[in-house]
Amino acid sequence: MRTQKYIQVEAIVAKYENLASETEAVKKTQSEFTEFFVPEDQQRLCFVEQLVGHIYQLVAGKQANEQVVKEYKEYTCYYMSGLLSEAEESFLLENFDVFLDYAFEHLNVVAILGLDFDEPTEWSSLVPYLLDNKQGRIFIPTSDNGREFVGLDQCYLVVASGFANAAIRAYACGRQIEYYKDSESEEGLWTGLADGMFDAVLAEYSSFSEYSIEESFAACNRIVKEGGDILFCVSKESVLSDETAFLHQYIKEQKTLQDLVQLPSGNILFHFVKKPHDTIVMCDATTLGQKTDERVVDVDAFLKEVKMADMPEREEGPVMRRFSYDSLNTDILLPSYYLRQPKSGTPVSEITEAEAAPILSDECSIDDHVVNVNQLSTVFSKGEFSVSDLPLLNTERLRRYYRVDGPAVIVAVSDKELAVGYTADNAIFLVPKNLYVLKPTAQVDVRFLASQILSHSVQEQIVRLVYGKKYKATLASKWRDWVRFDIPSVEQQQKQVQDTILKDFTLQEQYVDMREKGFRHSIRLRKHALSQNVSAFDSLFGSLLYCMQEHNGRLNSKDRLSSVSTMTVGEAMETLRSRLRTICDRVAKLSDEQDWGKCEIIEPQTFIEEYEREHQDSKFRFKHLWEDFETNCFTKDVFDKKTGKLLFHKGESVNAAWFPKRALQQVLDNIVANACAHGFTDTTCQDNVIQTNWTTDGLNLIIEVANNGAPMPSDVDSDLVLEYGYSSALNQNGHGGIGGGEIAEIMRKYGGDVKIVSTPEKKFTVTYVLKMPLASLY
Repeated sequence: MRTQKYIQVEAIVAKYENLASETEAVKKTQSEFTEFFVPEDQQRLCFVEQLVGHIYQLVAGKQANEQVVKEYKEYTCYYMSGLLSEAEESFLLENFDVFLDYAFEHLNVVAILGLDFDEPTEWSSLVPYLLDNKQGRIFIPTSDNGREFVGLDQCYLVVASGFANAAIRAYACGRQIEYYKDSESEEGLWTGLADGMFDAVLAEYSSFSEYSIEESFAACNRIVKEGGDILFCVSKESVLSDETAFLHQYIKEQKTLQDLVQLPSGNILFHFVKKPHDTIVMCDATTLGQKTDERVVDVDAFLKEVKMADMPEREEGPVMRRFSYDSLNTDILLPSYYLRQPKSGTPVSEITEAEAAPILSDECSIDDHVVNVNQLSTVFSKGEFSVSDLPLLNTERLRRYYRVDGPAVIVAVSDKELAVGYTADNAIFLVPKNLYVLKPTAQVDVRFLASQILSHSVQEQIVRLVYGKKYKATLASKWRDWVRFDIPSVEQQQKQVQDTILKDFTLQEQYVDMREKGFRHSIRLRKHALSQNVSAFDSLFGSLLYCMQEHNGRLNSKDRLSSVSTMTVGEAMETLRSRLRTICDRVAKLSDEQDWGKCEIIEPQTFIEEYEREHQDSKFRFKHLWEDFETNCFTKDVFDKKTGKLLFHKGESVNAAWFPKRALQQVLDNIVANACAHGFTDTTCQDNVIQTNWTTDGLNLIIEVANNGAPMPSDVDSDLVLEYGYSSALNQNGHGGIGGGEIAEIMRKYGGDVKIVSTPEKKFTVTYVLKMPLASLY
């Protein structure tokens, strides 16, 4: 929380950073940084770390922990005395806890790969509540800068990784702390720790661990005494895979699971108390992220849900409920499944056949037709395809396919939505292995099945079972067993299909009507802007005419237009040329029917890098978040391990967008122009940055474009910025307020979308998130 003391701390730290940045030693270190060289004294630039180490030693004095002093020595040796006044240093000493809150949020974080456990960043704020102010010895394999024990009144801490910052926090909180370091002679995890040694252990399993989830949990279980607590967090992917099969059996037999919390990232936090229980509390905290950081649980919102758990208003959309062990299906350990799963209905597995084993493309015929993600739709009435209209197999690529005998429904998933295609044809076609095939049994119509899969209730069920976001989204292997809906009679199925089609058409009509209104509104605004420019032309021509008459038709560029005007003839002519360019632009955009070309495959990294090279500007610099050695293309030919056959050619894209290239260039042009017009307004700033990044969610390619300029005003609705005609500077300097509206119009015209994320408290204050269909590379 940004209290007055927090703001004062922020100002003092900023002063130290600014003054230190102006010293010759720091400038020299900064100048030595290159793409491939990092200077040995790089810690000279870690100003916050220097302050933390220095202030800690002042406040702790002789009680300073030797291990902390040793670890922070590489920073404190560069601390610059005299930049802060005695009063400012005293303020940091007197408000040490507030200073730590600020400092630990602004450290130069460096990810350390290979640790067996990650920091419990998402859920550290929940620890005091879940442990109910537990006393005794607590073991923390990796600390989140000590945040996990803030609020625990009496405890003795043993910390391994992240000890230094945890020890500093422990000092501020009055806690005792001890450093644990694995002995080189140890074989296995924590063999140096005795059985039943701790009252609690707090661990988040790392995907980089050399130990399995089962081995890690067994180690936690071993060192915790009977009646003690284990907070053990694993990824959603692990929970939906066979990696946690042992936990299913353990929970069923031991009945020691007390709470199960699904975090904003989707990861699952298990809270075991080593004594039998009759019930389990399920909590879906995916929507309980902090406003300033959605990846961290908002403990106040969490505790509010605890109080409201049994109230009537939480019956429809419960976030937290208690379930008996008898109602637990240990095959699935997702709180969202239990809290929102329909209590009746037929599982999808009972009305569909499973796919056959996949085959390689060189086992197929060149006459085989292939369905891909670009034939699928998020709208039911646009999802039907005819097998004869599908593209033929690309024989230049070796891929895995399912051979499907229609009728069938094809599904693609992302972490937030899904797309569906279906055919009623009794024909054989190929489906890429990254899609899901539902071949309905005789009692279910294929159109009904497709309409149900796209229905809101079933989509919610399916998306809850998706894991993996960055490069692909995957459904749990048993998803067909867990997704269910009612199967009416054949006549009712047909009626529901017709109802879905009518609903689709109604929504489409509303969308078309909304677009038409927006289009007419934009035309009026453009005509208004044009008329203003024409009026200005008329006025200026009148002044020039008067000037010509006064000078008998002979004009000099330095002549003033009149005795009451300071404008010269030369300035008037330049203004006319400028206004003429503006009018030409207005006329060109009087219609939205620009020809952006056809959709094509766009490799995101190459596209962005080329755009950056072609749009260099002295007002700002471009920065992208991937390193030069990272690539979205295969750096060598990739062969199938089983058959030895070529799967991917060197240089082929791994992920690509399906979008008109010129249209995407126009979108970036508008975003950059908006950043220059509204973000980079501080003329004293020497480092304006436009930062780009990209990712995928399994169904869409997502490009993020952020800038570190002035924050969006608090009274501005980010959605409003994407409407035609909105501008805080309408008609000023030729600005007609159509940039944001054009961005949204272009993105939605080709199946994409855009949103603006305002984060005034962060370095990059405004981010455009562009979503567009993934190109099928099959």
